[in-house]
Amino acid sequence: MILNTFLYYLCFASAVLFYGISSTKLVEFSKFTANTLAFFVKLILSLGITVTAGWFVTNKILVPLDMVELYPMVCLLIYICINTFTEAIVRLTTGIDSAEFIVSFLIVLLTVSESITIIDVLVISGSCILALLCLLPLVYSFRSRITTEIGMKEKYYCRLFLFLALLILLISSWDIMWINPEVIK
Repeated sequence: MILNTFLYYLCFASAVLFYGISSTKLVEFSKFTANTLAFFVKLILSLGITVTAGWFVTNKILVPLDMVELYPMVCLLIYICINTFTEAIVRLTTGIDSAEFIVSFLIVLLTVSESITIIDVLVISGSCILALLCLLPLVYSFRSRITTEIGMKEKYYCRLFLFLALLILLISSWDIMWINPEVIK
């Protein structure tokens, strides 16, 4: 069950490809540098703590009180506190600015809203991060094949999003293809 959830959020419902979470960061971090490493360390730290605390508050406090509609605001407050703390730690220890908001918060909302157990929370958030990490080499190789001439920036983004659309089509077609034994069941 855990492997199915992991593969589902890594490939078939990838947060990067299908929801568009962190697609701009994917283009920005197409080369692996110290900023990329600081971003991922902060992302893993802040997500691990935030999704666990957000899921716990949602399921143990908001659900019994019939106030589930408030979970995005509760997750936002938890995320702001933890993100500020982790950003301060990363900035003080490395001197690198790894400030970001939308990537982590959207992964937190996706994880808390679609998980049932605490293990699901960790598996879904881990697969979202791994989906972003798995696409970095693809975008890097795609970027290295395109020359950096004047006026190529628009062509690069157009071709990149066409490439990502083809990748989505390939992944989606495998999910419903007759070769896949899960489709027949």
